[in-house]
Amino acid sequence: MRSMLNNSLLIAVLLLIFGLSFYSCKTKVEAESGTVHPINPGEITPGPVVNDTLSAVQLKKIKKIQRVFEEVEPSTLEETINDFKQDKAPEKEIASWYAMAKVYEKFTLKHKHLDINKKTEAYRLILMRSQENEANALAEIGLKYLTHKEVAEIFGYYNVEAKPITVEKK
Repeated sequence: MRSMLNNSLLIAVLLLIFGLSFYSCKTKVEAESGTVHPINPGEITPGPVVNDTLSAVQLKKIKKIQRVFEEVEPSTLEETINDFKQDKAPEKEIASWYAMAKVYEKFTLKHKHLDINKKTEAYRLILMRSQENEANALAEIGLKYLTHKEVAEIFGYYNVEAKPITVEKK
């Protein structure tokens, strides 16, 4: 039960950071100096909506992202859209999340009988990999459910450069 509560809390925190996710209690972010340092996600507050509208193409991609991740990321479509509206560069964030959704979807379609623990861990691994190299992503999440073969498969599907989350200090 505690694990499920922690997963829900972590999901909500990442939604606040970028708009669609969660992970561990020590998120790494890129500071203005270009260095990466830990930050307590509880200290992060979402920014204001900076994009009142998104294009039809952007909305179509966001709908797919939300649909693909809905089992492991329980945000509503409205919340997900609003999260992307808070991004200064929504097109880049949408592209990043769309790439992650394609990896997750490819993996889960190939392995149709994955339980929710493996799906959640796959999601977290993909999310971490989007921000860090493979070794660091593995170290951050600490595998419990996925096999090394499944991890290698996920990494094989993910060919996008890692981009740490940038948080502005105000």
